[in-house]
Amino acid sequence: MLALKKHAAVTSESRALVIGAAGFLILAVTGLLLVGREPATLSGRGSVGTIAAVGTAVLGAAAVVIGSLHGRALDPAQGRAGGRTRTIIDISALALAHACIFLLGWLVLFSVFQRAFVGAVLYPLAAAILAGTTGAVSAYAAYLSAVTMNAYRLAALLAVFLVTGVLTSMLTAEDPQWWEENLSALGMSSDISGVTFNVTLIVAGVVVTTLAGYATKTLEAEDATASHRARQLEGGIILIGVLLACVGLFPVDEQFWLHTAAASGMVVVFGTLIVRMRSLVPAIPATFHLLGALFLGVIAFAVLMYFPFGYYNLTAVELIAASLVFAWLIVLIRNLAAVDADQVAAGGPARPQPQTAGTSAQAAGAGTDSTATDS
Repeated sequence: MLALKKHAAVTSESRALVIGAAGFLILAVTGLLLVGREPATLSGRGSVGTIAAVGTAVLGAAAVVIGSLHGRALDPAQGRAGGRTRTIIDISALALAHACIFLLGWLVLFSVFQRAFVGAVLYPLAAAILAGTTGAVSAYAAYLSAVTMNAYRLAALLAVFLVTGVLTSMLTAEDPQWWEENLSALGMSSDISGVTFNVTLIVAGVVVTTLAGYATKTLEAEDATASHRARQLEGGIILIGVLLACVGLFPVDEQFWLHTAAASGMVVVFGTLIVRMRSLVPAIPATFHLLGALFLGVIAFAVLMYFPFGYYNLTAVELIAASLVFAWLIVLIRNLAAVDADQVAAGGPARPQPQTAGTSAQAAGAGTDSTATDS
């Protein structure tokens, strides 16, 4: 095991370069075949941007799967945690999130390029090289993201994914006045805007369930009471993810009551976790409890200003509630990690942390130095 971890960081970078090179070749050849002999536009149907977006989504998802398996090979404890079913769900969520980010991100970026270079076209060889470059960058980044994944990175990934998906849906909405109804109006249409919005919520819900596992790993302890509290917290976060996915699965124009129940239930679970957080995680700082109470109060105030008074529309209420729920989840992760770090510094029992390739290499190096000193 020591030999496996000794050069983990170098090995990860080397493999990432190989995967990036493979991504370049695959997408360059694919682009050359799809473009044919005619010049291609930067954006639009049959464009280089479309080829790059779809290709990087597939390559990025594949690179995430490879990177996740590599990360679990470096740290077998991650593979055993939660069982095989949980591992499959976690890897699938990561792959889907990366694929959607690459798909939407490259589509938007090439659309901006097309507006910057009005009327510009690319000849087949240049188009193939550009498509291959996007494949290399995406595959390289996706692999390293997966192999070094931890709770902090996953929270950041969730934030980037949600912002990318929702903004793409807003920018592509056929009705420019969608915001006069509610945020869920984005998912009412069957065009790219509606599909993007609903798929974003579904995948984000799955990512939140994965985030629950990462967030509560630091709560493992010897006594059964602490483990039971950790499972309750994990169950609450998972329920938020499931309800978020249901908001996307049941569009408001087709399943109004199911959609509304899922959205309202998510806020109720969020509020319940805030109220119970002191008993679930006694060591978490008091400032976090105050922040949770403040967030809950702001949501309640926003709802109060809408329903009785109609001060603003429902879209504003939904944006406020969604933003604060996800901000609280991200801050929760950081506070759980801080609690664990303080216990380790105080000489208490060190709880297992999700290790990355880089930390594995550092630990292995530290162990080697210690052995050399003792001898």
